[in-house]
Amino acid sequence: MDSQTLGTNGATDRAVVARSATGVEDAYLTFRSGLLGFLRTNVHDPSLAEDLLHEVFEKATRALEEGEQPANISAWLYRVARNTLIDHYRRQRPVEVIPNDLEAGEPFSLPPEQTLALCLRPFIDQLPGKYSEALLATAIEGRSVAAWARETGLSPSAAKSRVSRGRAMLREKVLECCHVEAARSGEVLEYYRRQ
Repeated sequence: MDSQTLGTNGATDRAVVARSATGVEDAYLTFRSGLLGFLRTNVHDPSLAEDLLHEVFEKATRALEEGEQPANISAWLYRVARNTLIDHYRRQRPVEVIPNDLEAGEPFSLPPEQTLALCLRPFIDQLPGKYSEALLATAIEGRSVAAWARETGLSPSAAKSRVSRGRAMLREKVLECCHVEAARSGEVLEYYRRQ
């Protein structure tokens, strides 16, 4: 895939948007195969990937019609695709049923590392955009730093630096809020909110 398809050239992206009335028709033709490949690697069902791709372009069309003007259409479309995947997996998440035999007043809790993990998303959302995006792509969605670098047009070292800085910022936010005790292996043993 060439750099124009991946959208590493901002001038090319602006030209794609300028060539069409809404900016989506030409972008669809230009970025369709790359976005479809990205979606297929994350859902492993070709027909579902096609459905999600359609949803991506519907969302992009609405956003452009409402006045959004992305400087880098490729990176923006990949962000829309990533958010569409997140929405898809949230819709698929099974609902945990509380057992009927659970006695009233009996504590119902997850292991500390799981409950702490649930708290991380709001902290990630508070980070500056480029660091938040880096952590969402790598830590939450599980993409490799190299793959994320290719998708965004960043050099591998710049992407690695952004992820590392984002992790450091996230750690600071968590430790400002909570006291965390961890084993040498990194497993969270206990945590509690600071007063």
